[in-house]
Amino acid sequence: MRYKCVVSYDGNRFAGWQKQADDLTIQETIEKAISRIVNHEVVIVASGRTDAKVHALGQVFHFETDKEISNFQKAINSQLPDDVYIRSVEEVTEDFHSRFDAKYKRYNYLINNGEYNPCMANYSCYIKEKLDIDLMKRASEVFIGTLDFTSFNATKLCENENQIRTIYKIEITKKDDLITISYYGNGFLRYMVRMITQTLIEAGLGSVSISEIQKMLDKKDKTACSYNASANGLYLVEVGYKEYQKNME
Repeated sequence: MRYKCVVSYDGNRFAGWQKQADDLTIQETIEKAISRIVNHEVVIVASGRTDAKVHALGQVFHFETDKEISNFQKAINSQLPDDVYIRSVEEVTEDFHSRFDAKYKRYNYLINNGEYNPCMANYSCYIKEKLDIDLMKRASEVFIGTLDFTSFNATKLCENENQIRTIYKIEITKKDDLITISYYGNGFLRYMVRMITQTLIEAGLGSVSISEIQKMLDKKDKTACSYNASANGLYLVEVGYKEYQKNME
């Protein structure tokens, strides 16, 4: 039987999602928890990786087991640390794949643009200087559409020659001193959201113009953009398995 799980986690003490030899990861933590319950080794497959310090509210993974557990969600959570929580578990068809069936993802990036708050330090990016939200919104339009994002990600061309992705929408909102940048897209390459985010921050500070951003994108070169926002402000909010539509927001 194949199960689909939605998980949220605080990424602060983890070296990312993907299992590593010497560092604590979210994948390893969850696999050990499920394996203890079903009494056999389990490998989980996620919708995608998240890097060290990146958080999630709606990461999705699947796994297989022949064991039937009456309340899988409760059972798994009983074996997990407090910074990892299974939000839902459902049995799915054998052909469901958490990565290949995903149609869109939503990431949020949080910026504290007010007084420094140590309680938010691990969960947002602190920018002391006031950001021009209108400029950031205008700059974000450069990245909307089906585009070649070679200049705005750290995935090597030898690892993935296809650097074309579709961003459906970038929404920038501000409540009090907290700025939220929401990205809706069919997929994101490594550091892509963080590199775009820092570029928008620089635009909001007046450090880079919209025309300069367009030139960086058009260059399609790994050296074109050196911006990269900190990982702690990034959240994987949702993985969607139906075609993206605006009314889903």
